[in-house]
Amino acid sequence: METIAVYWESRIRTYGFHLCEALRMCRIDIAPEKMVQWGQALQSMADQGPVFQVVWAQGGQGGATRFFLLSDEIHWVRLNPFLDRQLAVGNVSVMGDPTRVDLLFFQGPHYGDRYGVLDFTLTPLIEAQIPILAVACSVATIYLVLRTGWGGQAKALLTNAFEIPRNVRI
Repeated sequence: METIAVYWESRIRTYGFHLCEALRMCRIDIAPEKMVQWGQALQSMADQGPVFQVVWAQGGQGGATRFFLLSDEIHWVRLNPFLDRQLAVGNVSVMGDPTRVDLLFFQGPHYGDRYGVLDFTLTPLIEAQIPILAVACSVATIYLVLRTGWGGQAKALLTNAFEIPRNVRI
Protein backbone atom coordinates (compact mmCIF):
# COMPACT_ATOMS: atom_id res chain seq x y z
CA MET A 1 0.00 0.00 0.00
CA GLU A 2 1.36 3.42 -0.97
CA THR A 3 0.29 6.74 0.53
CA ILE A 4 1.00 10.00 -1.27
CA ALA A 5 0.43 13.34 0.44
CA VAL A 6 -0.04 16.46 -1.65
CA TYR A 7 0.28 19.99 -0.31
CA TRP A 8 -0.86 22.80 -2.56
CA GLU A 9 -0.48 26.59 -2.45
CA SER A 10 -1.60 29.03 -5.12
CA ARG A 11 1.62 31.02 -4.50
CA ILE A 12 4.48 28.90 -3.25
CA ARG A 13 6.45 30.28 -0.32
CA THR A 14 10.18 30.74 -0.16
CA TYR A 15 12.55 32.25 2.37
CA GLY A 16 13.98 34.59 -0.28
CA PHE A 17 16.28 34.50 -3.29
CA HIS A 18 20.08 34.61 -3.29
CA LEU A 19 21.99 35.77 -6.36
CA CYS A 20 25.68 35.20 -7.10
CA GLU A 21 26.77 36.87 -10.32
CA ALA A 22 29.62 36.20 -12.75
CA LEU A 23 30.72 32.89 -11.26
CA ARG A 24 33.01 30.50 -13.10
CA MET A 25 31.38 27.20 -14.06
CA CYS A 26 33.91 24.45 -14.64
CA ARG A 27 32.98 21.08 -16.13
CA ILE A 28 35.18 18.09 -15.42
CA ASP A 29 34.84 14.43 -16.33
CA ILE A 30 36.06 11.67 -14.04
CA ALA A 31 36.51 8.08 -15.19
CA PRO A 32 35.10 5.45 -12.80
CA GLU A 33 38.55 4.09 -11.98
CA LYS A 34 39.72 7.59 -10.93
CA MET A 35 36.77 8.37 -8.65
CA VAL A 36 38.57 7.31 -5.44
CA GLN A 37 41.63 9.46 -6.19
CA TRP A 38 39.41 12.41 -7.15
CA GLY A 39 37.35 12.05 -3.98
CA GLN A 40 40.44 11.94 -1.78
CA ALA A 41 41.97 14.97 -3.48
CA LEU A 42 38.70 16.91 -3.26
CA GLN A 43 38.32 16.06 0.43
CA SER A 44 41.89 17.19 1.09
CA MET A 45 41.19 20.52 -0.57
CA ALA A 46 37.84 20.90 1.21
CA ASP A 47 39.59 20.43 4.55
CA GLN A 48 41.36 23.74 3.85
CA GLY A 49 38.09 25.63 3.40
CA PRO A 50 35.38 26.14 0.76
CA VAL A 51 36.23 26.80 -2.88
CA PHE A 52 32.91 26.58 -4.68
CA GLN A 53 29.30 27.70 -4.23
CA VAL A 54 27.64 24.60 -5.63
CA VAL A 55 28.62 21.32 -7.23
CA TRP A 56 26.49 18.72 -8.97
CA ALA A 57 27.12 15.65 -11.06
CA GLN A 58 25.52 13.71 -13.87
CA GLY A 59 26.38 10.71 -15.97
CA GLY A 60 28.88 11.35 -18.75
CA GLN A 61 30.12 9.41 -21.75
CA GLY A 62 31.82 6.05 -21.33
CA GLY A 63 30.72 5.62 -17.74
CA ALA A 64 32.45 8.81 -16.60
CA THR A 65 30.84 11.11 -14.06
CA ARG A 66 30.57 14.71 -15.18
CA PHE A 67 30.93 17.28 -12.38
CA PHE A 68 30.05 20.96 -12.57
CA LEU A 69 31.64 23.29 -10.02
CA LEU A 70 30.69 26.97 -9.63
CA SER A 71 33.22 29.27 -7.99
CA ASP A 72 33.54 32.98 -7.39
CA GLU A 73 36.75 34.88 -8.17
CA ILE A 74 38.04 34.77 -4.59
CA HIS A 75 37.82 30.97 -4.40
CA TRP A 76 38.85 30.40 -8.03
CA VAL A 77 42.38 31.35 -6.99
CA ARG A 78 42.53 28.04 -5.04
CA LEU A 79 40.28 25.91 -7.22
CA ASN A 80 42.05 26.52 -10.54
CA PRO A 81 45.51 25.27 -9.42
CA PHE A 82 43.83 22.29 -7.75
CA LEU A 83 42.10 21.36 -11.01
CA ASP A 84 45.36 21.83 -12.93
CA ARG A 85 47.09 19.37 -10.55
CA GLN A 86 44.27 16.85 -10.92
CA LEU A 87 44.48 17.15 -14.71
CA ALA A 88 48.27 16.68 -14.61
CA VAL A 89 48.04 13.44 -12.58
CA GLY A 90 45.22 12.14 -14.77
CA ASN A 91 42.46 12.12 -12.16
CA VAL A 92 40.16 14.35 -14.22
CA SER A 93 39.56 15.54 -17.73
CA VAL A 94 38.79 19.28 -17.79
CA MET A 95 36.73 20.37 -20.75
CA GLY A 96 37.61 23.87 -21.96
CA ASP A 97 37.69 27.22 -20.22
CA PRO A 98 35.21 27.90 -17.42
CA THR A 99 31.98 29.56 -18.49
CA ARG A 100 30.73 32.69 -16.71
CA VAL A 101 27.31 32.19 -15.15
CA ASP A 102 24.90 33.64 -12.61
CA LEU A 103 23.58 31.44 -9.81
CA LEU A 104 20.15 32.05 -8.31
CA PHE A 105 19.09 29.81 -5.46
CA PHE A 106 16.34 29.67 -2.89
CA GLN A 107 14.83 27.47 -0.23
CA GLY A 108 11.36 26.77 0.89
CA PRO A 109 9.54 24.85 3.51
CA HIS A 110 9.17 21.21 2.53
CA TYR A 111 10.19 21.62 -1.12
CA GLY A 112 11.33 18.01 -1.03
CA ASP A 113 7.79 16.93 -0.16
CA ARG A 114 5.82 18.88 -2.74
CA TYR A 115 5.20 18.31 -6.40
CA GLY A 116 5.30 21.15 -8.88
CA VAL A 117 7.71 23.58 -7.19
CA LEU A 118 10.21 23.34 -10.03
CA ASP A 119 7.45 23.72 -12.64
CA PHE A 120 6.17 26.79 -10.77
CA THR A 121 9.74 28.15 -10.79
CA LEU A 122 10.58 27.52 -14.43
CA THR A 123 7.29 28.69 -15.98
CA PRO A 124 7.84 32.48 -15.63
CA LEU A 125 11.49 32.14 -16.64
CA ILE A 126 10.64 30.21 -19.80
CA GLU A 127 7.84 32.65 -20.63
CA ALA A 128 10.34 35.53 -20.32
CA GLN A 129 12.82 33.57 -22.48
CA ILE A 130 15.52 33.65 -19.81
CA PRO A 131 18.23 31.17 -20.84
CA ILE A 132 18.55 28.46 -18.19
CA LEU A 133 21.81 26.51 -18.40
CA ALA A 134 21.19 24.06 -15.55
CA VAL A 135 18.96 23.31 -12.60
CA ALA A 136 20.06 21.40 -9.52
CA CYS A 137 17.71 20.48 -6.69
CA SER A 138 18.69 19.36 -3.22
CA VAL A 139 15.82 18.60 -0.83
CA ALA A 140 14.53 22.10 0.04
CA THR A 141 16.88 24.13 -2.20
CA ILE A 142 16.63 24.86 -5.91
CA TYR A 143 19.68 26.16 -7.79
CA LEU A 144 19.27 27.88 -11.17
CA VAL A 145 22.34 28.39 -13.34
CA LEU A 146 21.79 31.20 -15.83
CA ARG A 147 23.88 32.98 -18.42
CA THR A 148 25.80 35.89 -16.94
CA GLY A 149 23.67 39.00 -16.75
CA TRP A 150 20.31 37.19 -16.50
CA GLY A 151 20.30 36.55 -12.74
CA GLY A 152 18.83 39.91 -11.74
CA GLN A 153 15.90 39.64 -14.13
CA ALA A 154 15.23 36.04 -13.04
CA LYS A 155 15.32 37.08 -9.39
CA ALA A 156 12.82 39.91 -10.01
CA LEU A 157 10.42 37.62 -11.87
CA LEU A 158 10.54 34.93 -9.21
CA THR A 159 10.24 37.44 -6.37
CA ASN A 160 6.92 38.50 -7.91
CA ALA A 161 5.78 34.90 -8.47
CA PHE A 162 6.61 33.50 -5.02
CA GLU A 163 5.33 34.55 -1.63
CA ILE A 164 8.16 35.70 0.64
CA PRO A 165 6.99 36.07 4.24
CA ARG A 166 8.17 39.36 5.73
CA ASN A 167 7.09 38.83 9.35
CA VAL A 168 7.50 35.97 11.75
CA ARG A 169 4.85 35.42 14.41
CA ILE A 170 5.93 34.02 17.73
